[in-house]
Amino acid sequence: MTMLLNLKYEIFPTEEQKDTLNRWLQYCRQTYNSALLDKQRKYRRSKQSYTREDMQRQLTIDKKKYSFLKDMPSQPLQEVFLRLKKAYENFFRKNANYPKLKKYKNYNSLTFPQFGFNNKGNRLAISFSDNGKLYNKRLGEVDILLHRPLEGTIKQLMIKRQGKRWYAIFSVERQALPKSMDS
Repeated sequence: MTMLLNLKYEIFPTEEQKDTLNRWLQYCRQTYNSALLDKQRKYRRSKQSYTREDMQRQLTIDKKKYSFLKDMPSQPLQEVFLRLKKAYENFFRKNANYPKLKKYKNYNSLTFPQFGFNNKGNRLAISFSDNGKLYNKRLGEVDILLHRPLEGTIKQLMIKRQGKRWYAIFSVERQALPKSMDS
């Protein structure tokens, strides 16, 4: 049986990398807010839902229109739509309030659903470099404090800002430990 664990490690981006990460967070927040407003507008006008496919099409148009979006990895931008979908699902299940526009202080993470290398040996959006640092072609190498072994298959990576510190949170799938005979 396998289990999914989240393992949190502190990362140490340079000032330039922090600026880039903050800018990416800002782009994701703006994309979230824009998609939320578009979804509300479409529903008000036609009583139809603004689907994830509609959002993806709009993102493609926006990337052509706004060159700064091309400087950002596409995975975190696409993951924004999953967040919005989850926000609506939670609202309709009565687990949360109606989705609101995100403020700067409330959008603090970037999710990379694919990590490492593909089956052809090519790097995905983010991976480990040869010297054990996190690597993204637009961000460069980022120092990471691996204070415990990272065991299992990495499913996704979230880069999170908490105050002035930054963290890498790996979702790892690994075999569950057998239950103890003592209990």
